[in-house]
Amino acid sequence: MAARVLSVKFLERGFHMHRLSAVGFFFTALLLASSSEAAQPKFKHLSPLAGQRGTEVDVVLYGDNLDDAEELLLYDTGLEVLKFEKVAAEEDRKQGKRVTVRFKIAADCPLGAQRMRIRTRTGMSDLQNFHVGALPLVSEKEPNTQFETPQVLAMNTSVEGRVDREDVDYYEIEAKAGQRITAEIFGQRLGRSSGSSYFDPFLAILNSERFELAVNDDTPLVWNDSMVSVVAPADGKYTILVRDASYNGDGQAHYVLHVGNFPRPTAVLPAGGKPGETLKVTFLGDVAGPIEREITLPTTAPADNFGLEVQDDQGIAPSRHPFRIVDLQNILEQEPNNDRNVATAGPLPAAFNGVIGAKSDIDFFKFAAKKDQTVNVEVYARRIRSGLDPVVSVHQMSDGKGLGSDDDSRGVDCAVKVKIPADGEYVVAVRDHLNRGEPTFTYRIEVTELQPEVFADPIEFARYVQPQIIIPQGGGCGVVANIQRREFGGPVNFRSDSLPPGVRMECPESWRADGTASVVFFADETAPLGGKYSSITAFLDDPKQPALKIEGEFRQDVLMIRANNNDRVWEERMHRLPIVVVEKAPFKCWIEMPKVPVVQNGSLNLVVKCEKAEGWDEEINMQLLQNPPGVSSNGSAKIPKGATEGVIAVNASDKASVRESMVSARCSAKHAGGEYELATPFVPIKVEEKYVTFEFAQGAVEQGKETPYLIKVTKRKDFEGEAVVELLGLPANATAEKLNLTKDTAELLFTIKAAADTPVGMSQNVFCKVDVPENGAIVTHSLGNGRLRVDKPAPPPKTTPETPAAPPPAEVAKTEAPPKPLSRLEQLRVQQKQREAGGGE
Repeated sequence: MAARVLSVKFLERGFHMHRLSAVGFFFTALLLASSSEAAQPKFKHLSPLAGQRGTEVDVVLYGDNLDDAEELLLYDTGLEVLKFEKVAAEEDRKQGKRVTVRFKIAADCPLGAQRMRIRTRTGMSDLQNFHVGALPLVSEKEPNTQFETPQVLAMNTSVEGRVDREDVDYYEIEAKAGQRITAEIFGQRLGRSSGSSYFDPFLAILNSERFELAVNDDTPLVWNDSMVSVVAPADGKYTILVRDASYNGDGQAHYVLHVGNFPRPTAVLPAGGKPGETLKVTFLGDVAGPIEREITLPTTAPADNFGLEVQDDQGIAPSRHPFRIVDLQNILEQEPNNDRNVATAGPLPAAFNGVIGAKSDIDFFKFAAKKDQTVNVEVYARRIRSGLDPVVSVHQMSDGKGLGSDDDSRGVDCAVKVKIPADGEYVVAVRDHLNRGEPTFTYRIEVTELQPEVFADPIEFARYVQPQIIIPQGGGCGVVANIQRREFGGPVNFRSDSLPPGVRMECPESWRADGTASVVFFADETAPLGGKYSSITAFLDDPKQPALKIEGEFRQDVLMIRANNNDRVWEERMHRLPIVVVEKAPFKCWIEMPKVPVVQNGSLNLVVKCEKAEGWDEEINMQLLQNPPGVSSNGSAKIPKGATEGVIAVNASDKASVRESMVSARCSAKHAGGEYELATPFVPIKVEEKYVTFEFAQGAVEQGKETPYLIKVTKRKDFEGEAVVELLGLPANATAEKLNLTKDTAELLFTIKAAADTPVGMSQNVFCKVDVPENGAIVTHSLGNGRLRVDKPAPPPKTTPETPAAPPPAEVAKTEAPPKPLSRLEQLRVQQKQREAGGGE
């Protein structure tokens, strides 16, 4: 069939991802009164789930702790909130379970999910989706669970429904011969789940005799959702069947089904273009044939991912086609190109576009490159929602020698980088992993000189729980950013010009060269309550490389659906982070500046102090936002009720990095039916080498006796005063008195006393706790790898018959001076040697 030139809309939208304070202040009782009925908000669901673009619709938001709700934070464009009201019914108002809103949906509102959160005076909810479609919406009406009793729909209608366990929903439409019938369902893409289950839709189109004309479970373009499309073979009635692929469903399997004559291609070629470029694209996979059109792209690449909508005189497809906007020349494959000798030629850099259209198809593209260039080959297939599972390889044109290949380094997609060995021509080959081929198996290969990249995302403090930036007035909120550097090294910092009023962001220099970095957002005491989605940039901040500009986004993948095996089934990628300022917490915490460092193999008690509002006294949980490299800390420290300070125990390993790190503590407590969390201002922790090292002798002692135990001391750093050394790790009922140590001490000699009931055996973890006084505090070391064996007492010697005494020797005149008396230390050493000669170690 000849290609038809039809109109297509394009839009900017976020892209869905799928993968199987200062110290010292005073509070008043008014603070507590202002939020006495507030709590941590929960946004569970909304009804209806969808609305038609170009209309106004009233929606009820259901949840908990919504009594102090103030606004709806909308991420996407095209939706306007005309009304936001808490439910007036007294019981509902007290429980804070409902809010009503009226949406005005723009006529050009992007189709698909509109992402939103509820902001209250004391918090922010998780993410929920509202669906926007192009067709009028009706609700499912039971009974429609039998083929014989379907719900009748007008053509070009959307329906909101629900599937229960083993449920099947039937919808009937009427069509003319030659008319296109298309159904597309949004199930998983609504981002709804119940516990660890979620709706996996299955669709079918049946004729009046119940024969299947089209069936579908999953389509790459719509992820795990489904779409079906046929050309009606005759006038008559047709039935759309909806069910879960495994007949699951627990009352929470909601869906929005679109049924009509609209086009439904499944791929677009090419799948990208230059900013501001006008180009022709072809949509592939529609049952009525290819669809061609001409588009003009935005002059700047959108912050969020970009997509195309396609329509004709019969309607508009319900979901978009991902489309890349990159400043690269498009090269379309020219068949035949299934051998390197007939490869489609293009420049470097370029974007090579094509289709693996048949079984065992392989496509080749060639380009010229110079010696020592590093070329990056990035294949986009599944990321543009193609069904292709690509494998890529790079070869020398002259002899076909392989230089590199890849399969799944980008999830299902792939990428490879190669260093060019000599001036000349090189080829890129792409095929399907299983050598499949389909007319819709499109791909885009972006071949460029390797460029450095950076991006960051916040790390989960608790698994499957996304960090939220909720900042109490006058307080802070911290996240730990996971920094991904590609092809460069150096410190990475963060900046933003779109933070809420009165909010600032701080990432201490000590973290910027690491793979993870502490970032704390602080709100002024007078920062207005409110929130917004803020763009945050990660960038190279290195005075040693002033001319090198590298920057990327600080983004977040928000988990929406988690499967039975804890697979992250559905995530929403947020290119801007929601940041809200809430009411002051009834407490404020800070870390007391440490007076001394923590040494390798040592420990330190960080003192955290707090002030509490009058009338408020709850337990405060504490843990460090991030531990310095090689350092661990107590993750369950507390400031108890009735107290104003607590301790976070910090321990440094033997390999802890010697450096200074700025640390902050996350402090949380119950308040107003929920929980408030704040981050303290940063304070420095220094990790240093041990002041002294010990070399342990090996020892043995009999039950009921004592033995000397020698330790050689090597000083690494001078210190004032006397350190106290305690020998630990001894067997039960064995003791040794503490000794003192100065910077000039070379040896320590403990006397170990074993009781009669000290267990026999080897103790292999004898060590010393060394407390070195410094700056009015203590630097605690843990040193040791000693061993001590406990033996049973030796049996008494056997008696032997007496023999006559030998006559005394003749008296000899003494000519030598008597031996010098041994010192106590020398006596102990002699005793130790005698003991070892008698069987000791």
